[in-house]
Amino acid sequence: MAQNIAYLRVSTLDQDLEKNKSEILHLANDRNLGQVRFVEEKVSGKVHWRQRKIAGVLEELTSGDAILLSEFSRLGRSMLECMEIISIAVQKGIRVYTVKGAWQLDDTI
Repeated sequence: MAQNIAYLRVSTLDQDLEKNKSEILHLANDRNLGQVRFVEEKVSGKVHWRQRKIAGVLEELTSGDAILLSEFSRLGRSMLECMEIISIAVQKGIRVYTVKGAWQLDDTI
C-alpha cells in the first residue's frame, strides 16, 4: 500500500497549519490518493533540510509513495535546496503534489 505523507513546515506560529491541512486533504481526495499522514514541524528554512523532518520523510518513502505539500517553498529557503529534495524524490520514484500551482510530479508526464 502506497504511503502519502503531507509535509508541513512553518517558521512562525502565525502560519495557519489547519488551513494547509484542509487544502492538502482536499488535494488527496481529488487525486484519489487515500489516507494521508501529516508530518509537521516549526523550524526556520535556514536550517538545512537534512537536519529537518523532510530528510526522514525522504528516507522512509519508496517508489510509488507520495509527498504532499501546500507549496514547494515549504521544502526549503532556496530554489536550489527545493530542487535537490525534489530530485531525490523523483529519483526514488516518489510522487510529489502541491496545492499551490497544482503541481503533480509523477510518471504521468
